[in-house]
Amino acid sequence: MMPITIDANLCNSDELCVRDCPASVLIINEKGQPPVVNPKKAKFCINCGHCASVCPTNAITLSAFADQQPIPYTTENIADYASVEAFFKSRRSVRQFKKKPLTIDEIGELIHLSAYAPSGHNAQPVSWTVLDQPKKVQELAALVIDWMDEMSTTNPAMAEKMFLSAIVYAFKNGADIICRTAPAVAASWAPTEGITPDLDAIIAATHLELAAHSKGLGACWGGYVLLAAKFSEPVRTFLGVPKDHSLHGVMLLGHPSVKYRNAPPRHKAVAEKAGEGYVFPARKNEQ
Repeated sequence: MMPITIDANLCNSDELCVRDCPASVLIINEKGQPPVVNPKKAKFCINCGHCASVCPTNAITLSAFADQQPIPYTTENIADYASVEAFFKSRRSVRQFKKKPLTIDEIGELIHLSAYAPSGHNAQPVSWTVLDQPKKVQELAALVIDWMDEMSTTNPAMAEKMFLSAIVYAFKNGADIICRTAPAVAASWAPTEGITPDLDAIIAATHLELAAHSKGLGACWGGYVLLAAKFSEPVRTFLGVPKDHSLHGVMLLGHPSVKYRNAPPRHKAVAEKAGEGYVFPARKNEQ
């Protein structure tokens, strides 16, 4: 089966799909006739959907998504720069959550939207583990604490540098600095081998965070869980990450119990001439 089907009755032969295909899978055999799949390049189709996206007559169907139709863009449902700027500036890392749970369907919507994040060669290699029960989230936090406690003995230099003993002490006295008592966790992981699996999983998690914000939900990166997963097999096993895969994103999720009213200040990006171009150097938050 060819990866792309073109309806000759709908195609207007504008060749937009041919020009936009990143793998040059589509070709013109006869001017004024619908494009066809080059049989020698059919295997290079990455199902990115650019051909279907650029087609103004909806003449193109991807075989991998034969049961789905393209979703039209409209000026009403695409945010302008001012809206995106306000949205980005209103995003905060939320660490205070209501006890109200999130359903697996609510989290599933966010994960589905994250599939529109870019991935290397459109490999779409990202899998997710979701903990939708607060009890399970706390079990995960406890496993991270166990690892931190162990590090205080086996790697005291690292433990001191990252204040692990203080975090363990706080947790044992009722302060969850690991998962912030979030009612849910979504963790993204991908194969160790691939085009750019690590970046793909990180970008997908970032998209999920923004999607959560758009629905009025709170999200925060679970950095301590990510760190522990690099060294702790119990943490990896609990999250269901296979041995030939790596964890790259952990998002604490829930309904925020805090309301932010202002965008905090940030240093302005300043261009500095460097070589043949420009550099926008990092502006650290120094006192």
